[in-house]
Amino acid sequence: MMKRCLWLAFVTIFATSVMAKNMDYTFFLDRKGNLCVEKGKALFNLKGLDRAGNMCVGTAPSVRIRIMDAPADENSSTGIYLERPFMIVDGIDLNPDEKKTLTDLEGDVQQVGLPLTLKSLGYTPVLVQFTETVRTSLQENSKTLSKLFSFLSDNEHIPFPGAVQDGFVVMGISQGGVIGRYGAYLYDTHRSESDAPIRLFASLDSPHQGAVMPMGLFNTVAFWSEKGGSSAAEMFKDMLLAKGAADLLVYENSCEGSCKSTAKTKGRFLYEDYRYAAEYKKFPTVLVAQGQLKGRDPVHSNDYYLLERHAEKGPATLGSAVSHMHYSDNNGTVARNRIKETTDDAVLDDFKGTSRYDFIQGSTYPFAATIYNSLRQGFLDAMPNDMKKGILFWDVDVNTSWGRDELVQDRSTFIPTASAMDMKCNGELAIRSNCGFTQSYNGFPFENPGARSTATAAFAVDPTHPRYAEAISGRHIEMPFDNDTLNAVVLNGMQVDFWRILCEVAKYDYDYSVGQFRNPKLIGYFSPNTKCMDLEKMPDIIRNAGVVQTIPFAYARYDYNANATEKKSEVKFKVPAGWKKVAAWNYGSDVQANTTFEVNIKVENPKGNWMKAELLVCRTKFCSGSLQLNEMSVPVDGSSHTLRWQMPANGGALNGMRWFRLVLNSDGGDVTVSNAQLVLNTRGDAVVPPKISSASIYPSRYEYFPWDNGTQVKTYTDELGVGLELKFDRALRGMHIEMGQMVSMEGYSNLIVEHWPGTCQNTLVYFDSKKLTNANLANGLSQNGFIRKVLPLHEIIDLNTTPQGSKSAHRLNLQSVGSSDRCIIKSIMLE
Repeated sequence: MMKRCLWLAFVTIFATSVMAKNMDYTFFLDRKGNLCVEKGKALFNLKGLDRAGNMCVGTAPSVRIRIMDAPADENSSTGIYLERPFMIVDGIDLNPDEKKTLTDLEGDVQQVGLPLTLKSLGYTPVLVQFTETVRTSLQENSKTLSKLFSFLSDNEHIPFPGAVQDGFVVMGISQGGVIGRYGAYLYDTHRSESDAPIRLFASLDSPHQGAVMPMGLFNTVAFWSEKGGSSAAEMFKDMLLAKGAADLLVYENSCEGSCKSTAKTKGRFLYEDYRYAAEYKKFPTVLVAQGQLKGRDPVHSNDYYLLERHAEKGPATLGSAVSHMHYSDNNGTVARNRIKETTDDAVLDDFKGTSRYDFIQGSTYPFAATIYNSLRQGFLDAMPNDMKKGILFWDVDVNTSWGRDELVQDRSTFIPTASAMDMKCNGELAIRSNCGFTQSYNGFPFENPGARSTATAAFAVDPTHPRYAEAISGRHIEMPFDNDTLNAVVLNGMQVDFWRILCEVAKYDYDYSVGQFRNPKLIGYFSPNTKCMDLEKMPDIIRNAGVVQTIPFAYARYDYNANATEKKSEVKFKVPAGWKKVAAWNYGSDVQANTTFEVNIKVENPKGNWMKAELLVCRTKFCSGSLQLNEMSVPVDGSSHTLRWQMPANGGALNGMRWFRLVLNSDGGDVTVSNAQLVLNTRGDAVVPPKISSASIYPSRYEYFPWDNGTQVKTYTDELGVGLELKFDRALRGMHIEMGQMVSMEGYSNLIVEHWPGTCQNTLVYFDSKKLTNANLANGLSQNGFIRKVLPLHEIIDLNTTPQGSKSAHRLNLQSVGSSDRCIIKSIMLE
């Protein structure tokens, strides 16, 4: 355990140090309600530019962002561009002065290694913080957030070239989850098709059905602010009545005659207008609760704290102060406060109520400890241990003592689990039902809750979570470092929460139509069919705070740049049209299973509008005996793009494989290849692809590609009919039929190839990767004037390399093993 803690501390600190520079921007609303980025001050106003670059003027900042380690863009006025922005929306600042900064927020997310993790996964972390989270309403900040999405989607200052394809991933923390969800809803319902979509919304312990402060809390702070003259209590009371806080609470606070709290949901924002956002289904929603789901309230006392202090001289009481705060499930006293000075009549306020939400299962916050410590110090200041009282011309010593001084329990529920999961029971919000108190993890469909939640997936602290064994749920958004001391349990819990969110992000990033992630940097870490509650599947990149383990190649050669070697991390060359091998790298030993090959490719001055890339894993530099990996599209937009290929999980499939061969297929262009490396700490599970759409592989709509100029492919016609003629000028020449994506042939047993008599005597047929056994078309049976060859699929598909050992492939290869071979194909069918 000690080594694990030291490692966690190291990678967290390391993650902080390796992040590149940040870029901060402050936004304000102009007089027309448009969002502008601040560029300076003019007299009492702010001046800036709107999204189109026009001058604008406003009065006060409303939101600020920090873009962390964005990729460089020398053509941008800001020098950066956005790449898959991952928006992290901060929560409420419980300090009435609202002094929390972006640096404070960055320090929090750095503690769990989130920024580097996101960056290593191909996302740009963007911290979002509102200047006022207490006094400004949830609706107003949500509207501002919606305008921020519009601004970032298309503006003259910060380019977002992948806006339509990549969109925004949004994660709100605490109150930020409510603002983020409503803001994302407002934006997505009004955006145009050319704007960036919301790809996924997630929240971390956010009160979608309200937060809870102890029912006696408001009455207590109101008493001491009004009767006791406490400025701190006055500030806290004002905060609880301000819109940004008041709309979040299950208990509605009011001061009509006396100050009280009432459990009320009818007619309030979270339970009325906000429900439109909660029920919106145009983007997936993942809600994570940091409270337990044990089916019962945590064990607790009926007392929070008991404070009584007195000042006496002989039999005379010169002053006293009393404050008790309690829990009650049957309209009992939840707050008792009293103040008396000399001969004045005592001021007493008892507040009664049923505070059943105080300990509904959920994450906690030390409200009781906060008010106890504040009042205790106030009592001591008013009646110190060495108190003296002026009588006539003398200072008389006064006896002071504690009647009661006891903090019984320091915390209570803050964010109910049912609220953070936006849980429903029989169509009703769980916070209005007993279900919020009694729902357990047993049988709850976390990853597909259906009618049980408004979310696509909703998680809580269940038995698989590191914090489930705790008697009472951990503190709401608790940080793992306290005075530079690491609490590994807290860190592990946070990592599990982020794993569940990122696992769901990966699910919705996967494009089943092409069998690939849209974001290539998810390859090797995630799988779209992974159970997000299976901690065995959590990738090391999350456990290690974003640190990626890579190995560069000791040998590199480039076919179209003879002077380039492994000493150059970036190599440029012109690639001709066609299917061309362009680079080779030697790993030096057998390639390890479950590693990932990564390379960056940039295409400039393309001769067409497309390029494909594929990777061969080979035994020798010339690729005798190769493993064929998926073909991928390369954007020809002049920007650098990362490509990744995951190695098979079965180590035996890689025995003797040491070389990597990059192949590009295009109409030609100027190519830059950079930063080729092997990523070690990956272990994504490959997905069994969709079933092939037709049993006919030829003739069909599929394209075919000769491997080089030594192979000629053309249509052939004679009295027997029409076929496909292949001519190979020597051994090892070949061509392939490309099916466009990885497809499954489960349900089929054989491949049937019919060819013209006297041809194809030295032609091999195999899917994707050549097995050591040969599948020659020779020695077939004559049928209807043609030669019919039956090839069992298990002989021509290397099941050691396919997803989960399935009969899957994305291309069919035909290769000559003799010189001057000729093969005329009539048909290729699955049977």
